Amino acid sequence: MLVDPTQLLDDCERAWREAGEPGFGSAEPAAAVRTALVLEALVAYRMLADHSGFSRDSVFVRWPACAVHTVAQADGPELARLVGEARARVLAARPDLGSHGAAPESAGEWSRAAHEAARSLGWTWRAPTAADDPVAPSGSVAPPELRLGPGAGTVLLTLPGDPDAGGWQLSADGEAFTVRPPYWVLPGPVRRVEATDATGATHVSAVVDPDTALLAFDADGHRIPPDEPLPAAEICLLHAGTLQTEGADPGVVELPTPYGWSGWTLSRVSLTGVTRVRALAAVPGSWLDVAAGRPLGWEGGATLPWITGDDGAPVWHRPPALRLPRRPGEPDARLWQAEVRRPGHVEPLARHTGAPGALLDPWKDVTRPLLGPYEILVHRVGSRRRRRRAAFLAEGITAEPTAEWRLLAPHGGLAPARLTLGAGGSVTASAHAVAFSPHEITKRLVLGDGVRRFAVEACIPHSEVRLELGGQPLTWSIRPLDIDAADLAGESALTVRLPEQAVAVTPLLALVVEGTTLLTLRPERRTRTRRGDLRYSLAALADTVRDCAKAEIRLLVAGESVHVATVRTQPIAENVVPDGGGLLLRGLRHPGELTARLYAVFAPWEQPLTANVDQSGRIPLPAAWRSLGPLIVHLNAGAPTPTAPGWPRLRDPDTLVLRRSPWTYAAGHGSGSRVSEYLAGHGALPRDTDAIPYQWIVAARGRDLQACGARETAPAECRSALVDAGPTALTGAADSALRSGELASVLAGSGLAALRIREVANPAAVRHVWRQAPLCALLLTAPLLPYLSGDLAYDVGELYPEEAELLGEVGQFLGDAAIALLAGQADPSAAVGRFAAPTRALGQLPEPQQQAVWRSARVVPRGLLDPDTRADAAWQAFRARKDLQYHATREEFRDGLDAVAIFLDDGHPDLAQAFRGRDPGQLHGPGEAWMRIPQLSLGCALIARLAAAGDARAAGLERGLRHLWTPVASHAPDLTAVDIALAECLVTAEAVHSTG
Repeated sequence: MLVDPTQLLDDCERAWREAGEPGFGSAEPAAAVRTALVLEALVAYRMLADHSGFSRDSVFVRWPACAVHTVAQADGPELARLVGEARARVLAARPDLGSHGAAPESAGEWSRAAHEAARSLGWTWRAPTAADDPVAPSGSVAPPELRLGPGAGTVLLTLPGDPDAGGWQLSADGEAFTVRPPYWVLPGPVRRVEATDATGATHVSAVVDPDTALLAFDADGHRIPPDEPLPAAEICLLHAGTLQTEGADPGVVELPTPYGWSGWTLSRVSLTGVTRVRALAAVPGSWLDVAAGRPLGWEGGATLPWITGDDGAPVWHRPPALRLPRRPGEPDARLWQAEVRRPGHVEPLARHTGAPGALLDPWKDVTRPLLGPYEILVHRVGSRRRRRRAAFLAEGITAEPTAEWRLLAPHGGLAPARLTLGAGGSVTASAHAVAFSPHEITKRLVLGDGVRRFAVEACIPHSEVRLELGGQPLTWSIRPLDIDAADLAGESALTVRLPEQAVAVTPLLALVVEGTTLLTLRPERRTRTRRGDLRYSLAALADTVRDCAKAEIRLLVAGESVHVATVRTQPIAENVVPDGGGLLLRGLRHPGELTARLYAVFAPWEQPLTANVDQSGRIPLPAAWRSLGPLIVHLNAGAPTPTAPGWPRLRDPDTLVLRRSPWTYAAGHGSGSRVSEYLAGHGALPRDTDAIPYQWIVAARGRDLQACGARETAPAECRSALVDAGPTALTGAADSALRSGELASVLAGSGLAALRIREVANPAAVRHVWRQAPLCALLLTAPLLPYLSGDLAYDVGELYPEEAELLGEVGQFLGDAAIALLAGQADPSAAVGRFAAPTRALGQLPEPQQQAVWRSARVVPRGLLDPDTRADAAWQAFRARKDLQYHATREEFRDGLDAVAIFLDDGHPDLAQAFRGRDPGQLHGPGEAWMRIPQLSLGCALIARLAAAGDARAAGLERGLRHLWTPVASHAPDLTAVDIALAECLVTAEAVHSTG
């Protein structure tokens, strides 16, 4: 049947206007076909308009919703190809439309027109930047840069490039993430991040050096290179432990801790007169020198405090000068060169040369007007090493707010405000005035010069509140917080950010129940913090709210009573049920902002869907998610955290499961969709190589998937398939994005921990595994580990360069303790992880005191076998002791311990000594059987690695112990990961000693 294109566009225009802005997720097949037809019809009418002498844009003016939805469904980089293919089909049907030299379609023109169409409809949808945009990056991609985020509330890794041109693959200490520009929020301290861009180039960013435990940032938030002296200027230091300095008093001002960096302190310090500085948690003697010269940086100029770039960078309306670096005693003859470029472009816009410490005007030869992002590459003449400075310029733009600071409103949100913008030149803004409603923090603006356009954000400084749970700071919020009363008993606190002049009279925090004030709190006396940031400890409220169904926390400031938090003693909601095109929460008890993360049970590898929950408890679902089968719904009070979410805990009271949900659609394509069908009970498990990453995920999360309605046999069948795949399974783990603990539980339960690897056949493939799944890479690298022993029989010079590169990763992942163990030395941290008398005393302490004992673990990221990491793994096992107790009381558990002891005593004295070192000693009754869990874990790991080394007797014993090790690994996965690595080092050292 022929379709009238005008009728098609009119019908789709009406339907899409009623549906509103385009949503997220893949379109249904029928919608995809409809969108393709609409795109072809729009192309045909635009070519017809061009042929007839009319404006092409009139087509988008007539059908704006069609333009927006078509571009939104075209998937960014695919837009140019789809438009080109549609144009070819039109020309094939109407060759006459191309006979008058019609200009080709531009994807950039489509994106800009769709953005304008969205604005005309009052939508906030933002068009993706097209590949042929006049300022789109071309050529090589700039390396990522570490910096402080807006307000120093986060630590960011800026990622150059177009968000729609492809994501970056990140590996942070072996944990994999897929993110898109412009930045990635670090979830906490990591040693290094390996970032691979869309072209396949890999950039390594060193983050935390465990020896120094200190990061330095300049006044603009840019990371000061760790191999350079600190400048004698005002900078920010992010450090573990207190600061120690020599020389003058640095004048330390403590700032709020960035998100995820619990145990660290962010300080603003002036290093003028200071000679050197160190963090208390650093290795003794690890001082950082302070140089008396001039650092590289901006001077002069002026920024707009209320306008920032996408990554929080300031916007300069008066361009700054560039001060070249100068070290003490550096001769003037050693010239520096500065090149001005557009990010991602190779050709410089201007090039300047100056002596060390000189002040340059880098913009004097750059074409006006100055608008958008620029980068300055600075290097010594004749040197390849470059340093980068970035700046976002908007020459001549002015801004004036109606208030210097937006205070919290009594019933939530902020006081309304307005920002007026002006232009003194050819740079213009998309709006002359920006109004902020009570729940709006930022507004997006577009700055343009008639040729180029750039998106920026407008924001007025404002008050906000932040919750700390267990010493971990959460995100800032302008809405009243939701606090579970059970969290008050731990180390909890509430921080309120106010303008400094508002604290002349100390604000009080009041606990109010049904209009009656039961208790008031005063802020802590923390004289070094920013004066307007007030921190209130909430532990004193725990007993008072225990018998209250709900209570309010109010801030009494400037004669106002501001609602800042609600304390509840019950879960956020009772359950979740389908409701038309979405979900509905029943028994909702949360009064404020609420978000939900949804996980597909039959596609546990897919990124969760984040959705806002309205006041009635309804969660909207895109069409594709309505037929994905059972869903796990994790509720979060307030806005979602900026970091990538992990797999939810089903025991969390705020995690709900929708088990009875229709399944007719498999997310993704290829092996992923076939594994989804298998989990839903249709078909057999795919066993091709592409399916291996999915098999890892199902095996690791199998118990949760079974509980939520997935096929009962799925975990066991996936483990069996991985064993059948052999070394290929270990290589395929790199694409699973699982943590080392999750991988360890599968290694133990499947028998892969005992897989024998005779040689490293493909070092390049194993190098990739080291970046994404280092625990599996360690097993693949096992044949080369003897070369780290220092034994004369194993000369590193015999190895190929690719093999030697793999050995360089071992110390990075395992730490210095591994090198000592491989060299045959005693385990320097043998006592860490053993449950004995001190653990018995720890178990009798209240939960807050238990957390205080273990709080220092993993503050500074270290290797897997370093004491802090082992302590953190033992803490995980300690917290799961009630679950482990059930398995430890079984009669066969004791038989398993005896079998390991007998085996190791027969020819493995060093391994037997390590095994007995985990013995907790005399127990005080059967209720302490869980204290033997670490000993069994190490014993099973030793037997597995002996089997992997070729011991046939050990292989038989490993199969007999596997059913005991599997539940231990599922409840204490991090302890299992530590023990597998420890066992590999001990077994390798024993083999080297015996052959030597």
